[in-house]
Amino acid sequence: MATRITRTIALIPVLIIAALAHAQTSDSLRSLYDQHRCFELRDAIKGQHAPPLYLGAVASAFNDPKRAEKYFNRVIKLNPASDDAYEAHGQLAYLYTRLGKNREALQQLDGMLAIKPNSLDVQNMRPLFAGLSRYPDQSLGKKHSTKVSGATVSREWLTIPVSIHGKALNWIVDTGANISGISEAEARMLGLSIGDEQANFQDANGGSAAVRTTVVDRLEIGDMEIRNVPFTVIPDSQPPFNEMQPGTRAILGFTFLSALKAIGWTSDGTFEIGFPSGPNENMQANLWFDGLSPVTRVRFQNRDLDFALDTGDGAGTQLWSRFAADYASLVKEHGTKSTRKVTQMGGSKERDIVSLPELELQVGGFDTVLKPAEVFSKPVGNDSRYGLLGMDLLTQARTVKVDFRSMTVQLMP
Repeated sequence: MATRITRTIALIPVLIIAALAHAQTSDSLRSLYDQHRCFELRDAIKGQHAPPLYLGAVASAFNDPKRAEKYFNRVIKLNPASDDAYEAHGQLAYLYTRLGKNREALQQLDGMLAIKPNSLDVQNMRPLFAGLSRYPDQSLGKKHSTKVSGATVSREWLTIPVSIHGKALNWIVDTGANISGISEAEARMLGLSIGDEQANFQDANGGSAAVRTTVVDRLEIGDMEIRNVPFTVIPDSQPPFNEMQPGTRAILGFTFLSALKAIGWTSDGTFEIGFPSGPNENMQANLWFDGLSPVTRVRFQNRDLDFALDTGDGAGTQLWSRFAADYASLVKEHGTKSTRKVTQMGGSKERDIVSLPELELQVGGFDTVLKPAEVFSKPVGNDSRYGLLGMDLLTQARTVKVDFRSMTVQLMP
């Protein structure tokens, strides 16, 4: 008996140490999750018996929807009224929106409101998804690949030729827009029915705009047909549509583009969808989904930094407050204070910046130069990413490929 008691007492410190280690690990994983540091979260849970919320978050971020759905549903089943269940519902709402399943996304928003009825952000977005849920799910036609000429590739925009009911249009490809958008006048010109539901959209510049919904039943790009494409309908007075001509007043957003599986373009105006993976198909992933935003890794001074991938910003690459914090001495020593007008959907505002002469950034394995490099203060940007990667850097390469299957961004000379 004495031996057994001694052994039990001896085990207590071991159990306490193990419990403390588990608590520290859980706190560390939660911190990575809350800070949207998905590459680090992926590496931290590799080979570990991690909580299903984090397993689902990593699966969703790297475009493995079936595994993500399994883990998130497990979180909800384990404790339906918990904060983790609320997070899982939110992650599923993002996932289903990316998959073009807006009715399922609406159900997840309702699940969030059942747990936290006073969540203002969810309350605001619900009318938008209630409108989108009236339409059939977005889907691809028989062909899943095509190549078209006539794209406009500039430092500000990437536009491609599309067709709706035989009408030729040129619309912006905008990976930075969560959902596709169209001006009210453009929608009426195409005979689209506009829903009555209204939501308030926030942009990354602290502005906002009221939007409604519509759907394009058949949108053609080259030989491809995409059915039931959802759009937000934006007032004609809002940028950038207030300065655009008929036939150009729409943006093809991230949820539409990710459904195409892979997109690419060349500097001579060729745009390709669903291209076959080439010799670099096994290159290390440098792209992930943060909700409804694509995020890519940019290399600077031997560090990998997360940047929002935004082909539709118009004003070019930005550096944000996280860059200023991590590279404070660089910004202080070489920066010059100034202001810059920032224009997004919610309007134009003057913002404080610090301008650096230039930075060398490696994007998708290709060396680029950002000149000048402008560091924006908040409310531009957010705390989780180092900045926004725009067309001014992407156009320094001859060919750009964004592959949502291998989760890679590749630039080639």
